[in-house]
Amino acid sequence: MKYFLFCSLVVCMMGCSSVEPIVKRSPTAKQSNFIVWTEDLRSNFQKNSYNIVLKMRDRSIPGICVLKKNGDKWLGTLINEMGATIFDFTITDDKCELSNVFFIMDKWYIKKTIAADLYFLFNVDNLKATFQKRLERFEQDGIKVANYQKRQIIVKSDSVFMINRQRILQYELTKLIDIESDNK
Repeated sequence: MKYFLFCSLVVCMMGCSSVEPIVKRSPTAKQSNFIVWTEDLRSNFQKNSYNIVLKMRDRSIPGICVLKKNGDKWLGTLINEMGATIFDFTITDDKCELSNVFFIMDKWYIKKTIAADLYFLFNVDNLKATFQKRLERFEQDGIKVANYQKRQIIVKSDSVFMINRQRILQYELTKLIDIESDNK
């Protein structure tokens, strides 16, 4: 029994520590209209590649996210570290749709949550997005924060974090350098 309780405590502590804490607005924070997806982080004309870590309470899925603009929509895919496609996604001004979802994640409630998170993450700078009127942006301590209901985006130098506080999920994206475009 003692062994079971000890193991449960360790698992609980590991699960609680896996998702980065949210940034609470301090009195010194300045309201801002910063742009999350600057040209350094995302190109509208070339393929965008990111290291991504999708963290949940008790596990994480590392991989690569590839994103490209096609007309008025964004097409993307999430590939795990073994090269298997986790899911593909399409983001428009109105919604995000997932397709080719890996069988373990192919549940309506998982797909709904991830689609809503990706919609917020990649449309945060889109003035046509449905949530723009209720979005709060501020800067404090050298980081940029955007809040919308139970979701928060944190921008630090070359990384973007999106935290879903309700579902305790975190998406961490770090831009990969495209070697092909540097050689041209």
